[in-house]
Amino acid sequence: MKRRWTVRQLLLGVNLFILLVPLGAIVLLQVLGAYLLRQTERQLIAESVVIGEAWRDRLLDELDLPADSAPEIRPLGLERFTFTPHRPLLDLGYDVLPPAAGPTRHVPYTDLPVQRAGAAIAPLLERAQVFNLSGARVLDERGCVVASSGAGQGACLDRLEEVREALAGRYSAVVRRRLSSEPTPPLNSMRRRSTLRVFTATPIVMDGRVAGVVRMSRTSVSSVELLWAHRGKVGLILGIVLLFTPVSSYLFSHAISKPVRALTRRADAMARGRSREEFVPGNLAPREVQILSDALNRMTRKLTEQSDYIIEFSSNVSHELKSPLTGISGAVELLQDEWSQMSEQQRRRFLDNISEDALRMERLVTDLLQLARIESKPEEDEDDVELATFLNELSDRFDVEIRTDLSRAPRSIRIDRDRLETVLRNLVDNAARHGKGQPVDIAVAALDGKTLFAVHDRGDGIPEGDQPRVFDRFFTTERERGGTGLGLSIVQAVARARGGSVTFESDSGGTTFRLVL
Repeated sequence: MKRRWTVRQLLLGVNLFILLVPLGAIVLLQVLGAYLLRQTERQLIAESVVIGEAWRDRLLDELDLPADSAPEIRPLGLERFTFTPHRPLLDLGYDVLPPAAGPTRHVPYTDLPVQRAGAAIAPLLERAQVFNLSGARVLDERGCVVASSGAGQGACLDRLEEVREALAGRYSAVVRRRLSSEPTPPLNSMRRRSTLRVFTATPIVMDGRVAGVVRMSRTSVSSVELLWAHRGKVGLILGIVLLFTPVSSYLFSHAISKPVRALTRRADAMARGRSREEFVPGNLAPREVQILSDALNRMTRKLTEQSDYIIEFSSNVSHELKSPLTGISGAVELLQDEWSQMSEQQRRRFLDNISEDALRMERLVTDLLQLARIESKPEEDEDDVELATFLNELSDRFDVEIRTDLSRAPRSIRIDRDRLETVLRNLVDNAARHGKGQPVDIAVAALDGKTLFAVHDRGDGIPEGDQPRVFDRFFTTERERGGTGLGLSIVQAVARARGGSVTFESDSGGTTFRLVL
Protein backbone atom coordinates (compact mmCIF):
# COMPACT_ATOMS: atom_id res chain seq x y z
CA MET A 1 0.00 0.00 0.00
CA LYS A 2 1.27 3.45 -0.87
CA ARG A 3 2.71 5.22 2.16
CA ARG A 4 0.43 8.02 3.35
CA TRP A 5 0.67 10.69 6.02
CA THR A 6 -1.36 10.12 9.17
CA VAL A 7 -3.79 12.72 10.54
CA ARG A 8 -1.46 13.20 13.50
CA GLN A 9 1.48 13.86 11.20
CA LEU A 10 -0.55 16.29 9.07
CA LEU A 11 -1.73 18.25 12.14
CA LEU A 12 1.80 18.20 13.54
CA GLY A 13 3.09 19.53 10.22
CA VAL A 14 0.57 22.40 10.25
CA ASN A 15 1.38 23.27 13.87
CA LEU A 16 5.10 23.11 13.21
CA PHE A 17 4.72 25.38 10.20
CA ILE A 18 2.71 27.90 12.23
CA LEU A 19 5.30 27.69 15.01
CA LEU A 20 8.27 27.93 12.67
CA VAL A 21 7.05 31.12 10.99
CA PRO A 22 7.62 33.37 14.06
CA LEU A 23 10.64 31.34 15.18
CA GLY A 24 12.09 31.62 11.70
CA ALA A 25 11.48 35.37 11.76
CA ILE A 26 13.28 35.66 15.12
CA VAL A 27 16.22 33.60 13.91
CA LEU A 28 16.30 35.57 10.67
CA LEU A 29 16.44 38.85 12.57
CA GLN A 30 19.26 37.50 14.75
CA VAL A 31 21.24 36.39 11.73
CA LEU A 32 20.45 39.64 9.96
CA GLY A 33 21.62 41.64 12.98
CA ALA A 34 24.91 39.75 13.10
CA TYR A 35 25.33 40.19 9.37
CA LEU A 36 24.81 43.95 9.65
CA LEU A 37 27.35 44.19 12.48
CA ARG A 38 29.82 42.23 10.39
CA GLN A 39 29.25 44.51 7.41
CA THR A 40 29.80 47.56 9.60
CA GLU A 41 33.01 45.96 10.88
CA ARG A 42 34.20 45.38 7.30
CA GLN A 43 33.58 49.05 6.50
CA LEU A 44 35.52 50.16 9.57
CA ILE A 45 38.42 47.83 8.73
CA ALA A 46 38.69 49.36 5.27
CA GLU A 47 38.64 52.92 6.67
CA SER A 48 41.11 51.97 9.41
CA VAL A 49 43.64 50.68 6.91
CA VAL A 50 43.45 53.87 4.85
CA ILE A 51 43.72 56.15 7.89
CA GLY A 52 46.50 54.04 9.45
CA GLU A 53 48.56 54.08 6.27
CA ALA A 54 48.04 57.84 5.89
CA TRP A 55 49.26 58.47 9.45
CA ARG A 56 52.15 56.04 8.99
CA ASP A 57 53.32 57.88 5.83
CA ARG A 58 53.19 61.26 7.55
CA LEU A 59 55.04 59.83 10.53
CA LEU A 60 57.79 58.53 8.28
CA ASP A 61 58.06 62.00 6.78
CA GLU A 62 58.29 63.52 10.22
CA LEU A 63 60.99 61.05 11.25
CA ASP A 64 63.25 62.27 8.39
CA LEU A 65 64.03 65.42 10.44
CA PRO A 66 67.40 65.80 12.19
CA ALA A 67 68.11 62.97 14.63
CA ASP A 68 67.98 65.19 17.71
CA SER A 69 64.36 66.11 16.99
CA ALA A 70 63.07 62.62 16.04
CA PRO A 71 62.07 60.58 19.09
CA GLU A 72 62.67 56.85 18.99
CA ILE A 73 59.65 54.57 18.66
CA ARG A 74 59.75 52.39 21.73
CA PRO A 75 60.14 48.67 20.84
CA LEU A 76 57.49 46.37 22.28
CA GLY A 77 59.54 43.20 22.18
CA LEU A 78 57.64 41.98 19.09
CA GLU A 79 59.45 39.91 16.52
CA ARG A 80 58.90 40.65 12.86
CA PHE A 81 55.81 38.99 11.47
CA THR A 82 54.16 38.57 8.08
CA PHE A 83 51.29 40.98 7.52
CA THR A 84 47.90 39.34 6.84
CA PRO A 85 44.53 40.95 6.07
CA HIS A 86 42.34 41.68 9.06
CA ARG A 87 39.39 39.30 9.08
CA PRO A 88 36.09 40.38 10.68
CA LEU A 89 35.65 38.91 14.16
CA LEU A 90 32.00 39.59 14.90
CA ASP A 91 29.58 36.68 14.39
CA LEU A 92 26.37 35.32 15.89
CA GLY A 93 28.09 34.77 19.22
CA TYR A 94 29.06 38.42 19.80
CA ASP A 95 28.80 39.98 23.27
CA VAL A 96 27.41 43.45 23.88
CA LEU A 97 29.68 45.43 26.19
CA PRO A 98 28.62 48.47 28.19
CA PRO A 99 29.57 51.93 26.90
CA ALA A 100 33.32 52.65 27.02
CA ALA A 101 34.74 54.10 30.21
CA GLY A 102 36.42 57.48 30.21
CA PRO A 103 40.16 57.97 29.53
CA THR A 104 42.65 56.97 32.21
CA ARG A 105 44.63 60.19 31.76
CA HIS A 106 45.40 63.04 29.35
CA VAL A 107 48.77 63.97 27.87
CA PRO A 108 49.53 67.50 26.70
CA TYR A 109 50.52 68.38 23.18
CA THR A 110 54.35 68.52 23.00
CA ASP A 111 54.87 68.76 19.24
CA LEU A 112 56.18 65.23 18.87
CA PRO A 113 56.36 63.58 15.39
CA VAL A 114 53.43 61.30 16.19
CA GLN A 115 51.37 64.33 17.19
CA ARG A 116 52.34 66.33 14.12
CA ALA A 117 51.52 63.35 11.89
CA GLY A 118 48.14 63.12 13.63
CA ALA A 119 47.46 66.81 13.10
CA ALA A 120 48.31 66.39 9.41
CA ILE A 121 45.65 63.72 8.84
CA ALA A 122 43.00 65.30 11.08
CA PRO A 123 41.08 66.69 8.03
CA LEU A 124 40.92 63.13 6.64
CA LEU A 125 39.31 61.89 9.87
CA GLU A 126 36.85 64.76 9.86
CA ARG A 127 35.80 64.01 6.24
CA ALA A 128 35.37 60.34 7.16
CA GLN A 129 32.96 61.38 9.88
CA VAL A 130 31.09 63.76 7.62
CA PHE A 131 30.64 61.34 4.75
CA ASN A 132 30.49 57.99 6.58
CA LEU A 133 29.44 59.03 10.11
CA SER A 134 32.42 57.04 11.35
CA GLY A 135 34.24 58.07 14.51
CA ALA A 136 38.01 57.79 14.05
CA ARG A 137 40.92 58.17 16.46
CA VAL A 138 44.61 57.50 15.97
CA LEU A 139 46.46 56.44 19.12
CA ASP A 140 50.19 56.40 19.65
CA GLU A 141 52.14 53.46 21.05
CA ARG A 142 51.01 54.41 24.55
CA GLY A 143 47.31 54.31 23.61
CA CYS A 144 46.86 58.08 23.74
CA VAL A 145 44.93 60.02 21.08
CA VAL A 146 47.09 61.93 18.60
CA ALA A 147 44.34 62.49 15.97
CA SER A 148 40.56 62.47 16.27
CA SER A 149 37.50 63.16 14.16
CA GLY A 150 36.04 64.88 17.21
CA ALA A 151 37.12 65.85 20.69
CA GLY A 152 39.42 63.80 22.92
CA GLN A 153 42.86 64.94 21.77
CA GLY A 154 45.47 63.59 24.22
CA ALA A 155 43.06 61.17 25.98
CA CYS A 156 44.66 57.83 26.85
CA LEU A 157 42.43 54.81 26.11
CA ASP A 158 44.96 52.07 26.86
CA ARG A 159 42.63 50.31 29.32
CA LEU A 160 39.95 49.56 26.74
CA GLU A 161 39.84 45.90 25.74
CA GLU A 162 40.12 46.47 22.01
CA VAL A 163 42.96 48.98 22.41
CA ARG A 164 45.00 46.60 24.57
CA GLU A 165 44.64 43.87 21.92
CA ALA A 166 45.73 46.26 19.14
CA LEU A 167 48.75 47.55 21.13
CA ALA A 168 49.75 43.88 21.45
CA GLY A 169 49.72 43.61 17.64
CA ARG A 170 46.34 41.92 17.21
CA TYR A 171 43.34 43.34 15.42
CA SER A 172 40.28 43.55 17.69
CA ALA A 173 36.60 44.42 17.43
CA VAL A 174 33.86 44.76 20.05
CA VAL A 175 30.19 45.76 20.20
CA ARG A 176 29.10 48.27 22.80
CA ARG A 177 25.76 49.60 23.89
CA ARG A 178 25.14 53.02 22.37
CA LEU A 179 23.89 55.88 24.51
CA SER A 180 22.40 58.84 22.69
CA SER A 181 20.39 61.85 23.82
CA GLU A 182 19.37 62.66 20.24
CA PRO A 183 15.89 61.83 18.97
CA THR A 184 15.48 58.68 16.89
CA PRO A 185 16.17 59.54 13.26
CA PRO A 186 13.62 58.71 10.54
CA LEU A 187 13.95 55.48 8.54
CA ASN A 188 15.19 57.29 5.43
CA SER A 189 17.87 59.23 7.33
CA MET A 190 21.58 58.51 6.92
CA ARG A 191 21.88 58.50 10.70
CA ARG A 192 21.29 55.08 12.16
CA ARG A 193 18.68 54.00 14.67
CA SER A 194 20.47 51.00 16.16
CA THR A 195 21.41 50.91 19.86
CA LEU A 196 24.62 49.00 19.07
CA ARG A 197 27.92 50.56 18.05
CA VAL A 198 30.87 48.67 16.56
CA PHE A 199 34.40 49.54 17.68
CA THR A 200 37.50 48.29 15.88
CA ALA A 201 41.14 48.70 16.82
CA THR A 202 43.72 48.13 14.08
CA PRO A 203 47.43 48.14 14.89
CA ILE A 204 49.77 50.31 12.76
CA VAL A 205 52.96 48.36 12.21
CA MET A 206 56.32 49.92 11.36
CA ASP A 207 59.33 47.71 10.83
CA GLY A 208 57.73 44.87 12.80
CA ARG A 209 56.70 47.10 15.68
CA VAL A 210 53.37 48.59 16.72
CA ALA A 211 53.73 52.35 16.29
CA GLY A 212 50.08 53.18 16.87
CA VAL A 213 46.45 52.12 16.69
CA VAL A 214 43.49 53.26 14.59
CA ARG A 215 40.32 53.04 16.68
CA MET A 216 37.16 53.34 14.58
CA SER A 217 33.52 53.30 15.62
CA ARG A 218 30.21 53.33 13.78
CA THR A 219 26.60 52.69 14.73
CA SER A 220 25.41 49.51 13.06
CA VAL A 221 22.51 49.49 10.63
CA SER A 222 19.40 48.18 12.42
CA SER A 223 17.31 45.35 11.04
CA VAL A 224 14.37 47.74 10.78
CA GLU A 225 16.37 50.12 8.62
CA LEU A 226 17.47 47.33 6.29
CA LEU A 227 13.93 45.96 6.02
CA TRP A 228 12.67 49.46 5.25
CA ALA A 229 15.34 49.94 2.61
CA HIS A 230 14.21 46.69 0.97
CA ARG A 231 10.54 47.05 1.83
CA GLY A 232 9.44 46.05 -1.67
CA LYS A 233 11.15 42.65 -1.50
CA VAL A 234 10.17 42.19 2.14
CA GLY A 235 6.56 42.93 1.30
CA LEU A 236 6.67 40.38 -1.52
CA ILE A 237 8.05 37.70 0.82
CA LEU A 238 5.45 38.50 3.48
CA GLY A 239 2.75 38.33 0.83
CA ILE A 240 3.97 34.89 -0.26
CA VAL A 241 4.03 33.69 3.37
CA LEU A 242 0.57 35.09 4.07
CA LEU A 243 -0.72 33.44 0.92
CA PHE A 244 1.01 30.13 1.59
CA THR A 245 -0.27 29.86 5.16
CA PRO A 246 -4.02 29.74 4.34
CA VAL A 247 -3.36 27.69 1.19
CA SER A 248 -1.38 25.09 3.11
CA SER A 249 -3.99 25.06 5.89
CA TYR A 250 -6.72 24.56 3.32
CA LEU A 251 -4.83 21.75 1.61
CA PHE A 252 -4.20 19.96 4.89
CA SER A 253 -7.81 20.33 6.04
CA HIS A 254 -9.05 19.39 2.57
CA ALA A 255 -6.88 16.26 2.62
CA ILE A 256 -8.64 15.20 5.83
CA SER A 257 -12.20 16.44 5.36
CA LYS A 258 -12.80 15.56 1.71
CA PRO A 259 -12.27 11.77 1.99
CA VAL A 260 -14.19 11.74 5.28
CA ARG A 261 -17.17 13.38 3.58
CA ALA A 262 -16.82 10.95 0.68
CA LEU A 263 -16.77 8.03 3.11
CA THR A 264 -19.88 9.39 4.80
CA ARG A 265 -21.73 9.62 1.47
CA ARG A 266 -20.50 6.14 0.57
CA ALA A 267 -21.73 4.67 3.86
CA ASP A 268 -25.09 6.40 3.42
CA ALA A 269 -25.41 5.01 -0.11
CA MET A 270 -24.61 1.54 1.19
CA ALA A 271 -27.24 1.87 3.89
CA ARG A 272 -29.78 2.74 1.19
CA GLY A 273 -28.58 -0.13 -0.99
CA ARG A 274 -27.66 2.18 -3.86
CA SER A 275 -23.99 1.42 -4.33
CA ARG A 276 -21.70 -1.57 -4.10
CA GLU A 277 -18.64 -0.03 -5.71
CA GLU A 278 -15.43 0.12 -3.70
CA PHE A 279 -14.27 3.48 -2.36
CA VAL A 280 -10.87 4.72 -3.55
CA PRO A 281 -9.45 7.67 -1.52
CA GLY A 282 -7.48 10.41 -3.24
CA ASN A 283 -3.70 10.71 -3.21
CA LEU A 284 -3.78 13.33 -0.44
CA ALA A 285 -5.93 11.24 1.91
CA PRO A 286 -4.16 10.47 5.22
CA ARG A 287 -3.31 6.95 6.29
CA GLU A 288 -6.24 6.66 8.72
CA VAL A 289 -8.67 7.40 5.89
CA GLN A 290 -6.98 4.76 3.74
CA ILE A 291 -7.30 2.20 6.56
CA LEU A 292 -10.93 3.22 7.14
CA SER A 293 -11.73 2.96 3.42
CA ASP A 294 -10.12 -0.50 3.26
CA ALA A 295 -12.22 -1.59 6.23
CA LEU A 296 -15.33 -0.12 4.61
CA ASN A 297 -14.58 -1.91 1.33
CA ARG A 298 -14.07 -5.20 3.17
CA MET A 299 -17.34 -4.67 5.01
CA THR A 300 -19.06 -3.85 1.72
CA ARG A 301 -17.76 -7.02 0.12
CA LYS A 302 -18.77 -9.05 3.16
CA LEU A 303 -22.25 -7.56 3.28
CA THR A 304 -22.64 -8.04 -0.45
CA GLU A 305 -21.59 -11.65 -0.19
CA GLN A 306 -23.92 -12.23 2.74
CA SER A 307 -26.78 -10.50 0.93
CA ASP A 308 -26.22 -12.59 -2.18
CA TYR A 309 -25.88 -15.68 -0.02
CA ILE A 310 -29.14 -14.97 1.80
CA ILE A 311 -30.98 -14.38 -1.46
CA GLU A 312 -29.61 -17.57 -3.00
CA PHE A 313 -30.07 -19.53 0.22
CA SER A 314 -33.69 -18.49 0.67
CA SER A 315 -34.42 -19.27 -2.96
CA ASN A 316 -32.87 -22.72 -2.70
CA VAL A 317 -34.53 -23.48 0.63
CA SER A 318 -37.93 -22.50 -0.62
CA HIS A 319 -37.44 -24.67 -3.68
CA GLU A 320 -36.15 -27.66 -1.71
CA LEU A 321 -38.88 -27.45 0.92
CA LYS A 322 -41.63 -26.93 -1.62
CA SER A 323 -41.47 -30.49 -3.02
CA PRO A 324 -41.90 -32.39 0.28
CA LEU A 325 -44.46 -29.88 1.53
CA THR A 326 -46.43 -30.28 -1.69
CA GLY A 327 -46.28 -34.06 -1.34
CA ILE A 328 -47.37 -33.93 2.30
CA SER A 329 -50.25 -31.52 1.67
CA GLY A 330 -51.42 -33.55 -1.33
CA ALA A 331 -51.36 -36.82 0.61
CA VAL A 332 -53.15 -35.26 3.57
CA GLU A 333 -55.83 -33.82 1.28
CA LEU A 334 -56.42 -37.21 -0.37
CA LEU A 335 -56.59 -38.95 2.97
CA GLN A 336 -59.11 -36.42 4.22
CA ASP A 337 -61.31 -36.74 1.15
CA GLU A 338 -61.00 -40.46 0.42
CA TRP A 339 -60.22 -42.01 3.80
CA SER A 340 -63.41 -44.03 4.05
CA GLN A 341 -63.15 -45.38 0.50
CA MET A 342 -59.45 -46.31 0.71
CA SER A 343 -58.21 -49.75 1.50
CA GLU A 344 -55.80 -50.28 4.37
CA GLN A 345 -52.98 -50.77 1.91
CA GLN A 346 -53.67 -47.43 0.19
CA ARG A 347 -53.86 -45.63 3.50
CA ARG A 348 -50.55 -47.15 4.57
CA ARG A 349 -48.90 -46.12 1.31
CA PHE A 350 -49.99 -42.46 1.65
CA LEU A 351 -48.95 -42.37 5.31
CA ASP A 352 -45.54 -43.81 4.38
CA ASN A 353 -45.15 -41.06 1.76
CA ILE A 354 -45.95 -38.43 4.36
CA SER A 355 -43.41 -39.96 6.77
CA GLU A 356 -40.67 -40.06 4.10
CA ASP A 357 -41.28 -36.44 3.10
CA ALA A 358 -41.27 -35.39 6.75
CA LEU A 359 -37.98 -37.22 7.37
CA ARG A 360 -36.46 -35.62 4.27
CA MET A 361 -37.56 -32.20 5.52
CA GLU A 362 -36.06 -32.96 8.92
CA ARG A 363 -32.69 -33.96 7.38
CA LEU A 364 -32.80 -30.90 5.14
CA VAL A 365 -33.49 -28.51 8.02
CA THR A 366 -30.79 -30.15 10.16
CA ASP A 367 -28.19 -29.82 7.40
CA LEU A 368 -29.25 -26.24 6.69
CA LEU A 369 -28.90 -25.25 10.33
CA GLN A 370 -25.49 -26.93 10.50
CA LEU A 371 -24.30 -25.15 7.35
CA ALA A 372 -25.60 -21.81 8.61
CA ARG A 373 -23.75 -22.22 11.94
CA ILE A 374 -20.49 -23.03 10.16
CA GLU A 375 -20.70 -20.09 7.77
CA SER A 376 -21.89 -17.60 10.37
CA LYS A 377 -19.44 -18.67 13.12
CA PRO A 378 -16.06 -19.70 11.72
CA GLU A 379 -14.56 -19.70 15.24
CA GLU A 380 -14.58 -23.02 17.00
CA ASP A 381 -14.20 -24.43 20.52
CA GLU A 382 -11.12 -26.47 19.70
CA ASP A 383 -9.95 -29.67 21.37
CA ASP A 384 -7.00 -31.99 20.82
CA VAL A 385 -8.55 -34.90 18.93
CA GLU A 386 -6.49 -38.13 18.96
CA LEU A 387 -6.80 -39.34 15.36
CA ALA A 388 -6.38 -43.12 15.74
CA THR A 389 -9.12 -43.41 18.34
CA PHE A 390 -11.37 -40.98 16.49
CA LEU A 391 -11.16 -42.85 13.17
CA ASN A 392 -11.75 -46.21 14.84
CA GLU A 393 -14.94 -44.89 16.42
CA LEU A 394 -16.00 -43.38 13.08
CA SER A 395 -15.42 -46.66 11.21
CA ASP A 396 -17.70 -48.57 13.58
CA ARG A 397 -20.68 -46.49 12.41
CA PHE A 398 -20.59 -47.76 8.80
CA ASP A 399 -21.45 -51.14 7.35
CA VAL A 400 -18.65 -51.07 4.73
CA GLU A 401 -15.03 -51.87 5.48
CA ILE A 402 -12.96 -48.76 6.23
CA ARG A 403 -9.19 -49.01 5.98
CA THR A 404 -7.04 -46.27 7.54
CA ASP A 405 -3.43 -45.29 6.87
CA LEU A 406 -1.89 -43.23 9.69
CA SER A 407 1.78 -43.84 8.87
CA ARG A 408 2.40 -40.14 8.07
CA ALA A 409 -0.32 -38.72 10.28
CA PRO A 410 0.19 -36.51 13.32
CA ARG A 411 -0.84 -38.01 16.62
CA SER A 412 -3.65 -35.50 17.10
CA ILE A 413 -5.28 -32.46 15.53
CA ARG A 414 -6.62 -29.40 17.33
CA ILE A 415 -10.16 -28.84 16.07
CA ASP A 416 -13.76 -28.81 17.15
CA ARG A 417 -14.56 -32.52 17.47
CA ASP A 418 -18.14 -32.20 16.21
CA ARG A 419 -17.06 -30.41 13.04
CA LEU A 420 -14.32 -32.95 12.32
CA GLU A 421 -16.86 -35.72 12.76
CA THR A 422 -19.32 -33.94 10.47
CA VAL A 423 -16.93 -33.48 7.55
CA LEU A 424 -15.40 -36.97 7.72
CA ARG A 425 -18.78 -38.64 8.20
CA ASN A 426 -20.10 -36.83 5.12
CA LEU A 427 -17.06 -37.83 3.03
CA VAL A 428 -17.12 -41.47 4.20
CA ASP A 429 -20.89 -41.71 3.78
CA ASN A 430 -20.57 -40.29 0.27
CA ALA A 431 -17.80 -42.84 -0.54
CA ALA A 432 -19.76 -45.73 0.94
CA ARG A 433 -22.91 -44.90 -1.05
CA HIS A 434 -21.00 -44.61 -4.34
CA GLY A 435 -18.38 -47.33 -3.75
CA LYS A 436 -20.59 -50.31 -4.64
CA GLY A 437 -19.87 -51.98 -1.30
CA GLN A 438 -16.08 -51.90 -1.77
CA PRO A 439 -13.74 -50.85 1.07
CA VAL A 440 -13.25 -47.14 1.69
CA ASP A 441 -9.65 -45.93 2.26
CA ILE A 442 -8.80 -43.05 4.61
CA ALA A 443 -5.20 -41.78 4.55
CA VAL A 444 -4.04 -39.04 6.94
CA ALA A 445 -0.78 -37.08 6.63
CA ALA A 446 0.83 -33.92 8.02
CA LEU A 447 1.11 -31.17 5.39
CA ASP A 448 2.88 -27.83 6.02
CA GLY A 449 1.52 -27.41 9.53
CA LYS A 450 -1.94 -28.68 8.54
CA THR A 451 -3.51 -32.10 8.24
CA LEU A 452 -4.51 -33.81 4.99
CA PHE A 453 -7.39 -36.32 4.92
CA ALA A 454 -7.73 -38.37 1.70
CA VAL A 455 -10.95 -40.43 1.35
CA HIS A 456 -11.01 -42.86 -1.61
CA ASP A 457 -13.85 -45.04 -2.93
CA ARG A 458 -13.85 -47.65 -5.68
CA GLY A 459 -17.04 -46.62 -7.46
CA ASP A 460 -17.62 -45.65 -11.06
CA GLY A 461 -16.50 -42.08 -10.50
CA ILE A 462 -18.38 -38.80 -10.80
CA PRO A 463 -19.85 -38.12 -14.26
CA GLU A 464 -17.88 -35.39 -16.00
CA GLY A 465 -20.98 -33.23 -16.44
CA ASP A 466 -21.67 -33.28 -12.68
CA GLN A 467 -18.14 -32.52 -11.48
CA PRO A 468 -18.39 -28.66 -11.66
CA ARG A 469 -21.48 -28.79 -9.39
CA VAL A 470 -20.22 -31.21 -6.76
CA PHE A 471 -19.88 -28.55 -4.05
CA ASP A 472 -23.05 -26.61 -4.98
CA ARG A 473 -25.67 -26.45 -2.29
CA PHE A 474 -28.67 -28.78 -2.84
CA PHE A 475 -27.02 -30.54 -5.79
CA THR A 476 -27.51 -34.30 -5.49
CA THR A 477 -28.00 -37.30 -7.73
CA GLU A 478 -29.73 -39.27 -4.96
CA ARG A 479 -32.76 -37.16 -4.21
CA GLU A 480 -34.97 -40.25 -4.35
CA ARG A 481 -32.85 -41.87 -1.62
CA GLY A 482 -33.21 -38.85 0.68
CA GLY A 483 -30.10 -36.94 -0.28
CA THR A 484 -30.15 -33.23 0.58
CA GLY A 485 -27.19 -32.11 -1.55
CA LEU A 486 -25.63 -30.27 1.44
CA GLY A 487 -23.03 -32.79 2.62
CA LEU A 488 -20.14 -31.65 0.43
CA SER A 489 -21.18 -28.00 0.88
CA ILE A 490 -20.77 -28.48 4.63
CA VAL A 491 -17.34 -30.05 4.09
CA GLN A 492 -16.25 -27.09 1.96
CA ALA A 493 -17.58 -24.56 4.50
CA VAL A 494 -15.61 -26.17 7.35
CA ALA A 495 -12.43 -26.26 5.22
CA ARG A 496 -12.74 -22.58 4.33
CA ALA A 497 -13.50 -21.59 7.93
CA ARG A 498 -10.16 -23.15 9.00
CA GLY A 499 -8.18 -21.70 6.10
CA GLY A 500 -7.97 -25.08 4.36
CA SER A 501 -9.40 -26.55 1.19
CA VAL A 502 -11.21 -29.55 -0.28
CA THR A 503 -10.59 -30.94 -3.78
CA PHE A 504 -11.28 -34.19 -5.59
CA GLU A 505 -10.05 -36.43 -8.39
CA SER A 506 -12.43 -38.83 -10.12
CA ASP A 507 -12.25 -41.40 -12.91
CA SER A 508 -13.76 -44.75 -13.76
CA GLY A 509 -11.69 -46.40 -11.02
CA GLY A 510 -13.15 -44.32 -8.20
CA THR A 511 -13.07 -40.90 -6.55
CA THR A 512 -10.65 -39.41 -4.02
CA PHE A 513 -11.56 -36.35 -1.92
CA ARG A 514 -8.62 -34.47 -0.35
CA LEU A 515 -9.50 -32.35 2.66
CA VAL A 516 -6.90 -30.03 4.20
CA LEU A 517 -7.65 -28.71 7.71
